[in-house]
Amino acid sequence: MNLIGVGTLPLAAALVLTSFAPVPAAAVPASASPSTLVVDRDGLQCGNAEFTSIQAAVDAAAPGDVIRVCPDLYPEDVTVDKPLTLVGDPDAVEAVDCFSPLAAQPGDADPSRYPIVDPAGDGFSVTVALRADDVVLSGFVIQGASVGIDASDLFSGYRIHHNLIRLNTLFGVDLGSEGTRESQVDHNCIRENRWGLVSELDDDSLWSFPVVGDERGQWNARDLRNARIDHNSTFRNNAGVEAAGPGRHDQVTFDHNTSIADRDAILIQNSTNSTIVGNEVMPVRFGVLMGGANVGLQIVDNRVGTGLQGIVFAPATFFIDPFPPPTVGAVVASNTVTGLTLDGIVAAADRLKQSVLVNNVVSGNGRDGIVLRVTTIEADNVLRDNAAERNARYGIYSQGAKGNYFLANQMLGNAVLDARDEARETNTWIANQCATDFPTGTICGVG
Repeated sequence: MNLIGVGTLPLAAALVLTSFAPVPAAAVPASASPSTLVVDRDGLQCGNAEFTSIQAAVDAAAPGDVIRVCPDLYPEDVTVDKPLTLVGDPDAVEAVDCFSPLAAQPGDADPSRYPIVDPAGDGFSVTVALRADDVVLSGFVIQGASVGIDASDLFSGYRIHHNLIRLNTLFGVDLGSEGTRESQVDHNCIRENRWGLVSELDDDSLWSFPVVGDERGQWNARDLRNARIDHNSTFRNNAGVEAAGPGRHDQVTFDHNTSIADRDAILIQNSTNSTIVGNEVMPVRFGVLMGGANVGLQIVDNRVGTGLQGIVFAPATFFIDPFPPPTVGAVVASNTVTGLTLDGIVAAADRLKQSVLVNNVVSGNGRDGIVLRVTTIEADNVLRDNAAERNARYGIYSQGAKGNYFLANQMLGNAVLDARDEARETNTWIANQCATDFPTGTICGVG
């Protein structure tokens, strides 16, 4: 934060000067134009480079400057503590095949083509730490650390784009944002990290599983507010992109990301007014996984094509940080979930309330299309205009869920039953199209 200095003139004199002796326009200094500082470790690509170290250029730069980093291998870790733009070669990174099936190796990126930042030494490390507002980072290969990019939640306005973030032993990106200005992470390739993009702890050096102390307490919980994570490609991480750590996750948008062969694709919990929209995911296990304490979450127009289960409101025990409250006021709309080993859309016991599932297509799954597990209270969810067809067991299954409304859903060609309700007396079914139901004759064509 910049502080405006207080002058030494007496107040009366200052008023006289302000009122009667305005400073000529020519005497007011113009804002200095940003400078461009050039970094090249060996001087081969950029012979005019003033710096051989990225950190040295950051230390010498003024706020607002641009640091151009030429291709080379930089065995250093970098802390950016002022508003700067660090740019490598975004076009070269854009050309990378993020979904190449060949396993990446630390030495297979060409340092004559990319600026590669790979910290030296063993032990916990962060490749690039962002510790200021409005930092821009693009066009780098970020690899070989515990955490590739660490963005503090004391600042906002980050832009992280067109980077290859790989082979980091804990997290590719640990993203926080204070929220005053939108932070954006877009068009990155995030592959073969332990986890991809997360929002976890302020001090990740304390991260451990199983948890050994209070390192996940609120004093160390990373918050993520007013952030957009979009158009990224994620591959072979335990999680592709997620906001599921112990902190707050408010106004977070995951949109138009592509996840292939991540164990789980997109995860979120403890959120308010967040959105998951337009993503294409082919996970090993779960497509879109929700923990507890989400309010006003929108899950719209996503496509899930592989894995065990597609869109899942999961038990608290699925997460390191369990949030017992259910998701409330969610909209799950126009998603396509096909070809899952088990179920398309699942709400575990007491995990979804006062929410709407509308216009989803859940077809060709190995067990159920949509299933709502048992609830101990009136859930008050509305399922309307969904198509649940050709699933291997049930189309829509209310497995003891109470107080829900099923309106104008189409359930046809499911192998065992099109519709099943084990708490039929507590639920309302109107104008649903199906051929087989349980209790027999109480669902299909009623109303």
